Amino acid sequence: MIKEKSRWSHSRVSAYEGCPKAYKFRYVEKGNKQEFIGIQLIVGSVFHYVLEVMYKDFSLNGILPFKDIKNIFEVKWKEKLEEVSRRDQKIVINAEVKDLAPFKNFCFNCISRYYKKFYKSGVETDFDACKTEEQVLPEIFYDKDELIEFRGSIDRLDIKGDEVIIVDYKTSRHPPNDKFLDNSFKQLYLYGIAIQKQERFKSIKRIKVKLIYPYTGIIIDRVLTKESVEETKNHYIDLIKTLKKDKKFTQKPGFRCFSCGYRRICPELSATYRLEENKDDIAIKDAANLVDRYVLLKQKNNELTKEIDEIKDQILLNKEEFLDGSLEGAFVIPGAETGMDLVVDIEKVPKIPDSKDAMRDVMSKELSKKGLWEEIATLNSQTINPKIKRNEYTKEVMEVLSDYIYEDEESSRIRTRKRKKKPKTL
Repeated sequence: MIKEKSRWSHSRVSAYEGCPKAYKFRYVEKGNKQEFIGIQLIVGSVFHYVLEVMYKDFSLNGILPFKDIKNIFEVKWKEKLEEVSRRDQKIVINAEVKDLAPFKNFCFNCISRYYKKFYKSGVETDFDACKTEEQVLPEIFYDKDELIEFRGSIDRLDIKGDEVIIVDYKTSRHPPNDKFLDNSFKQLYLYGIAIQKQERFKSIKRIKVKLIYPYTGIIIDRVLTKESVEETKNHYIDLIKTLKKDKKFTQKPGFRCFSCGYRRICPELSATYRLEENKDDIAIKDAANLVDRYVLLKQKNNELTKEIDEIKDQILLNKEEFLDGSLEGAFVIPGAETGMDLVVDIEKVPKIPDSKDAMRDVMSKELSKKGLWEEIATLNSQTINPKIKRNEYTKEVMEVLSDYIYEDEESSRIRTRKRKKKPKTL
């Protein structure tokens, strides 16, 4: 059973979406230590802290001097590294980079660019009031008034006239692709749902959500709409329902593995650590040797399969020698020394599109749409093509297939058999 906390969060749900196994290590099981921390998390944490200071008492202090910002950054960066050290965590960095200096420079570069382009210039201080780290409690009703409760923290909440702007900072070098961009906005839409229900914002006419990428100087914003609210609700409802039903929590390998805090205990990487760190671990060494043997045999098998296919093609190129001019038929070629025969069957059959044909997907979708997929069961051309020729499918299926069939395509089957003994003659 999953023991839920009092409230969900976007980061918690996203953790499951990113990797169910990592979610289990963190939220379901107890006592699992995050042994690793990605340098990107340190960069993001320090950046967000510095910007929080820049805006926290903005109405009183106004624009802070850049030298103060630099001092705040230096102190926070040092504190963050000391915090990681106290936790006995290992910082994961890019394999080509030998130390943290480039990442520290990048973090400060993000702060410097933001300061010059957005802060000092007035672009991101053009508001009537603002608040940092605003805590919100979004709620979503579903299935007969059942409630999903969330908790979140907004990087910066601006008020300008009758508009509220929810701001989120991103320290990645480039804006994400559409998939990750939509996910980032869903988080802000979720916070917008909470803002909509607050009494103090009842006079607000519009809620805007905004992503700021300081390194590239890009701002992407959208307006909260009824459509985006419904899409967001459905997204979180579906994801949490799936999560609650999950019994396996299978790992999902991907780029997140690079900086995952649970790398050492995850079945995706744990054996690798065992092999690297304990040369006397007989079990893992024996398994590793078996893997090497398996890989080598697979490579040999692939080479043999390729050679076999080339031989088959060569035999079929010379089929006229044995078919006496016919387009269809069967013939047998004896081996010279093995005592085996090769039996070749060639026929002209109607063929469905193969897996490399763009029409294959179109045909599959039409069959599924009309509820005929079960009758086909599998689009294995070796079994389906002969059935089409013998007209063994229902009229409805044949009507669909008829639009995609390639008529009179050559089909060949090659098999071996033990040579039959010749009868004795007197």
